[in-house]
Amino acid sequence: MGLGVTTALAVSASLVLTGAAAPATATTTAATTASTTSCSRLASAKNVSAATYADRLVRAWGRGDVAATNCYASTATSRTLFGQASRGGIHWRRVSAEGAAGTIYVTYHDDARGGDLTIGVQNVGLRPADGWHAAYTARFRGEPKAWNAVQWSDNLIRAWGRGDAKWTAYYATPRAVQQLQSIAAKGGPHWTRIATEGAAGTTYVTYRNTVTGHTLGIGVSNAGLSQGDAHAAYMVRYR
Repeated sequence: MGLGVTTALAVSASLVLTGAAAPATATTTAATTASTTSCSRLASAKNVSAATYADRLVRAWGRGDVAATNCYASTATSRTLFGQASRGGIHWRRVSAEGAAGTIYVTYHDDARGGDLTIGVQNVGLRPADGWHAAYTARFRGEPKAWNAVQWSDNLIRAWGRGDAKWTAYYATPRAVQQLQSIAAKGGPHWTRIATEGAAGTTYVTYRNTVTGHTLGIGVSNAGLSQGDAHAAYMVRYR
């Protein structure tokens, strides 16, 4: 992204030096108009509280809506969010909002992976006239960059192992949860990952119980995981 911006600036400078500034100005105006038009499809953000404003931003990033994210966020903030994950997912919960020097800092906790995200939003009276791009800072603390399918499967096995029905249901589809609970309500701590392989959009992760010798295979949807969906583990094979 940075290289693209640098190239664009170089071209604009060249046009100015040759006396052809009008095309560059026209392009800039068109881009600004397009941005404004894109934001106009969203509910007004002029007088929205900072917490609600940040909520809208996090939800837009969560579903991978680049256009909406770019309306609420500054360029740098949007880059920070999408640099962390192309879709933020559905698991962010607002835990606090506090103000300092015209900025409200709204913090969210990742209930699935752990870690926090703090968004800095300009207070209502300090925002641009149209209300957009008021979220000008984003900071992650303790949040893993991304989860791959193996890590997702491991988390499912840990949740099921300790008998945590809430998080077992988060990581797996209802059918997969039913299959796991038919094996045992509490899977126990003796599962060791022994193999992983991918095929047709699914990552298959296999575990062996070091006490009983049984094996357990989990199928995780790569597409579901990349889109930030819950319930990405959809298949269970027990032998």
